[in-house]
Amino acid sequence: MNEKNKNRLFWLISLLIPLFVFLMLEMALYLGGYEEEKQDLFVDAPNTPDYLIGNSKFTERYFPVFAPGLAPNVFRENKLPNTFRVFVFGGSSAKGFPYNFYTGFADQLEQLLILNTQGLHVEIINLGMTAVNSYIIRDLAKRVLPYEPDAVIIYAGHNEYYGSFGAATTQFGLTNLIALKRLILWLKDWRVYQMLENILLLDSLDQDIGERRTMMSKVINESDIPIDSKIYLHGIQQFRKNIKEAVQVFEKESIPVFIGTVASNIKDQPPLSEEKQTLELFKQAEYKYDQGLFDEAASLYMQSKELDGTRFRAPEEINKAITNITKETKAILVPVKTVLKNKSKSGIEDSSLFIDHLHPNDIGHKYIAETFFNHISSLNKIQTYFNSNSLKTPNKISSFEKTFAETKIARLLAGYPFKKNITIEDELDIFDKFHQSNLNKNYIDSVASITARDNKPVPTALIELINESTKRKDTSAVLELSYDLLKWQLNSIDLIESTIEFTFNSGEKEGYLFNILHQVINDGNLDPRYFDLLASLYLLNENTKQARYWLIETERKSPEAPRLLYNFSRYYYLMGDTLKAQEYFQQFVKSQLRS
Repeated sequence: MNEKNKNRLFWLISLLIPLFVFLMLEMALYLGGYEEEKQDLFVDAPNTPDYLIGNSKFTERYFPVFAPGLAPNVFRENKLPNTFRVFVFGGSSAKGFPYNFYTGFADQLEQLLILNTQGLHVEIINLGMTAVNSYIIRDLAKRVLPYEPDAVIIYAGHNEYYGSFGAATTQFGLTNLIALKRLILWLKDWRVYQMLENILLLDSLDQDIGERRTMMSKVINESDIPIDSKIYLHGIQQFRKNIKEAVQVFEKESIPVFIGTVASNIKDQPPLSEEKQTLELFKQAEYKYDQGLFDEAASLYMQSKELDGTRFRAPEEINKAITNITKETKAILVPVKTVLKNKSKSGIEDSSLFIDHLHPNDIGHKYIAETFFNHISSLNKIQTYFNSNSLKTPNKISSFEKTFAETKIARLLAGYPFKKNITIEDELDIFDKFHQSNLNKNYIDSVASITARDNKPVPTALIELINESTKRKDTSAVLELSYDLLKWQLNSIDLIESTIEFTFNSGEKEGYLFNILHQVINDGNLDPRYFDLLASLYLLNENTKQARYWLIETERKSPEAPRLLYNFSRYYYLMGDTLKAQEYFQQFVKSQLRS
């Protein structure tokens, strides 16, 4: 071997040795089960064979300080042919914060689809997470393809600056090179990298402060981002590139994508920065509004928000990017911002639909759900099973859910950027005063506030409150709380039975029983009694269009159902066919005599 070839071989071996060592270490960590519980986005659902659930431990890779929780939406590991499966991507608003998952628009959308289809199994899997932005959405897009989505929803844009991997964040914020941040996300799939990251983070995190400070105060690196500044423009650029590539991932598989424009509270949320021009514009907007000059006020409110350098609210350039993406791809634009603006009491995005600076309240979530429903229901797969239903989800949330959410928001508002230049002790003192006021109200508010403050399991709190409400004979509270609890425990036959029985006997008029039965059946509890009861309820409401389907399903599943003949008799009577109604009624009488 000549000297030249020897040199080449030397350098080849020099390069291959580190790679060999890396691969051997990776294999050793893999075989040894290192961080095994953090590798999969979805894992087996506890106590629910053949179902999967989002893995909150997986999400730790996106955040060195905390792991955002995922909505506990279970779905079948093996997708049934008549299933409509949707994945929802976005930040805390998509997740439903500060509410529990069933108040958020994703679960409200699922319920609307269940109510308005017949014979279709609906699965909405909400992957919305606090502080995630377009980098994470792009990373997750390819990970959900094996689970066969029928549609995808994206509601995101507020976290491009301060979310993980954001343009102005302390998290992974050494540089704003898009390629490098994407490389970091790719490396996070390797266990060697995970091990190195764990070692490096071990000494750098102050867990005490990390737990006591709000997420907002933990991640900010650049608190003031002027419009058209380098960081401002980079946030728009990364959003546009990442979301467009995420859309293209689904487009290649012919999976429809629905992207909502993002909205925020511009009328009742003063600027978060202290810049004089921004504050002055906001004051002018308030003056114009008080004078009844609403169009001028709306324009000034928007200008004030746009110039607000503390950019927790997405600039309008994000919505322009969303609109352009839907023009450049097959993604469908969903005008969430316009709807919330028009539905707000003032005609300007305000606190009637937002619980703080940008998170929708429970009513806002219902409007968002309806907006996505109006677009997604046009898909061929939905139209095949579609049967319009006048029923809605219950109008109000439980008093527990209301106080729970308000407590979460009170903690947020006690810290940066809503309160500036205060110590952590002062921050906690502000929140504690709010918490103490809840303790002095009533037993539901006190338990809700404690549950939210201490991050206690919500189902445990609901069970405690249902038992106490039962003792106090507080029927309305039992109804509301049982409806909430069932969302957490849809596999509990005892809970299903007791909730249905109590709700039926209460004679409630809010539609709880209809919604419970539809949800229970959708989740695979196909007891013929539930079909029979739904048919009876629809007939009582003289809704023959819906009743017919449930009558036929009852007959197919249980032709000997006690009420079936009577229900058919009532159905034909309502349809005006008295001869057939009489025929079925006579059969019903004979069956009763035989029994």
